[in-house]
Order: sequence, then structure tokens, then C-alpha cells
Amino acid sequence: MSSVTLPADEDFSEATTSTIGLPQQTTHSKISYLRLLPLAAVAFFAGLGVVLWLGHAGEVRLTGFLRAEQSVVYAPRASRVERVSAKPGDSVKPNQLLVVLADDSLDREIAARSREVAALEAALEQCRAKADVQMTLELKDLDETLHRARLQSAEFLREHYSATFQHITWRNFAKEASSGRMLAIAPTAMSEPDRIFGALASDPVVIPESVRAQAVIRQEDARNTSEVKKASADICDQHIQGLKKLRENLPEKIRKAAGVGVAEAKLAQTTDQLRSLNQQKNAMTVTASGHGLVGSYVKQPADPVAAGEALVIILDRDRPFVEVDIPSQEVNRIRVGQTVRLEFAGEERTGRVEAIAPQAHRHDQSADSWITVRVRPAGKLWPEVPIGSTVSVRLK
Repeated sequence: MSSVTLPADEDFSEATTSTIGLPQQTTHSKISYLRLLPLAAVAFFAGLGVVLWLGHAGEVRLTGFLRAEQSVVYAPRASRVERVSAKPGDSVKPNQLLVVLADDSLDREIAARSREVAALEAALEQCRAKADVQMTLELKDLDETLHRARLQSAEFLREHYSATFQHITWRNFAKEASSGRMLAIAPTAMSEPDRIFGALASDPVVIPESVRAQAVIRQEDARNTSEVKKASADICDQHIQGLKKLRENLPEKIRKAAGVGVAEAKLAQTTDQLRSLNQQKNAMTVTASGHGLVGSYVKQPADPVAAGEALVIILDRDRPFVEVDIPSQEVNRIRVGQTVRLEFAGEERTGRVEAIAPQAHRHDQSADSWITVRVRPAGKLWPEVPIGSTVSVRLK
């Protein structure tokens, strides 16, 4: 029989090793890769952190607050809040109702002045009625007097013209008689002077000297009568002018005598007071002066308010800004006009430094001092976030 020779133990071990060696190396390499993955991840994030650190090296992060330009509405007088018409956060436009104030004392005063105005109006009407009645009677008497004066003046003028005519006639008669010429007059002309101009004799006669003398006397008498009548007519005219002036001023005098002027003055004064009170009442309806958002109410319904006390704050969303306090030791990092990076609830924006406070301040009892900086929008519009929200500010 043929015999089988088995290798020794050492040879078998080597053979076994040589037979299964390749699979063992593959398993060990997989285990090594798995161990290296965490190390690689750590190295990656460490490198990323280094890059970010280098990118933000020397950067200071601060927390600011979104603000908006605001206007304060004040109470026009001491009163109490009756009701509010707009809620915080509501958009308002010019003249939109915000707050209605109430003042019981003002309402009582308005009611009293209204009653007083009504009473003064009735008294004024009574005075005017009395003045109208008296004016009617006075004007009637005055017009009658004026009419009589005009008639008298007309009569005096008629007599004046008649005497003037006689004066001229007697003057011409005396002139003709003194010339020695024959005159065609009746013999009885001098005894009946009224017929001297109408009764002519058929046969002319010579006028004696006595006739000429009487003609001169009658001439002077006619002249004097003419002057007297003219003076009387002038006096009547002056009287008429006085009556006309009196008639023009009579209505005002009667109004004063009846107390119309005093009643009108009292009514005007009380009406002005009532108008002023109503203006104060209207001013107690507080409205918005422009567009904006209702920020907060300083006073609530039923709260008493003093004159000039704040009622409500109106925010102007069209003019936002960020207000941030920076440590005083970092003030050299910032200047007016500098652009800074901002972060609004995860959204990045830019802003430009508008103002830096000239004086530092402290927070509570801290030993550190801070400087307030105001930042305005620059570049892309800022997101719509509530006023007062925190904003991250990064300074290099």
C-alpha cells in the first residue's frame, strides 16, 4: 500500500497561513477606513472652523434693537381718556381718530354758555324791535319837519326872486325918470304901485320929481326885501342840511338809545367764548398728524391725563434705524458713514452708521461704559420685523 505523508505542524501552519492570508488583509483595511472617517470629519470641521475664524478674525458681534422715528401725541388739556379707536400696530393716516378725551367740567361750561347765548340773542331781538318802532316814529316826525322846511325855503326863494324883480324894475324906472324923458305911465301909478307894470296910459305924461324920489325909495325897499328873503332861504337850506344829517345819524342814535350796541357786544363776547370752548371740545378728539403705526398707548380708557401729557406714540415705519450700544474701548472700530453688517432674524442686510453719541453711558452699576450708535438702512431693504426686535450687528 502506498503511504501518505503529512506535513509537520509548522509546515501545516505556514500552509494554512499562506492559504487564508489574502482575506485577512481585506478585512483589516476596511476596519482601518472606518476608524479614519471620524478623524477626517473632525479635520474637515476643524479646517472649516479655521477658515471661518480667519474670516471673522477681529470681528465684534453686538446686539442692537430696531427702532423707528416716532411722534408723540399729547393731551390738549386736563381730562380723562374716554376711548381709543386704533389698536397698537394699526396703520394710521393723517387726521385718523386715535383717542377721544372727555371733560365733564368743559361740557357743563359749554352748556351754560349755550344757554347764555340764547338768552342774549332774545334780548338783542327785543332791543332791535324797540329801536325799529322808535325809529319809525322819529323818522316820520323828522320827514314832516324836513318837508315843511323845504316848503318854507321854496316860499322864501319865490319872495326873493319877486323882490329882486321889483328892485330891478324900480331901478330902471328911476333911471329913465332922471333922464327927463317922457314915460308912458298912468297918472295914478304911484298911488297904485302894484299896477305900475300892467296899467299903461294911452297918453304919456312927464314924471315929476316926487315920483322919481318915491321910485328910488321903492327900489331900496325891494332890494332889502330881496336880501332878507335870500337870507331866510339860506337859513332854511342850512336847517334842511341839518335835518338831513340828523336823519342819517338817527338810526345809529336810536340803536344806542335802545341798547342794541351793548346787547350785540355782549352776544359777540359770549359767542366767542362758546366758540373757544367748542374748539377745546373738538381738540379733545385726538387724531394722527401723519402716516405711521400705532406704537403704544401711554394712557388707557378711564385714565386721567394732565395738559401736555403723552397719550400715544406713533411710529414711522418708513424711517427705521438700528440703535446699538458698543463698548467704549471698541469705539475706534466705527465711524460715521461706515457700512456695517446686520442680521434680522436670520436675514443679512447692510446699514450705514448715521450718528455716534458724543458721550458714553453705563448700564446699571457696571464699570464698563457704552456708546450709542445709530445705523440707517443701506442697500437692500430691511425685512419687515416688529419694531423693538433684536438685530445682530457685526463690526470688524
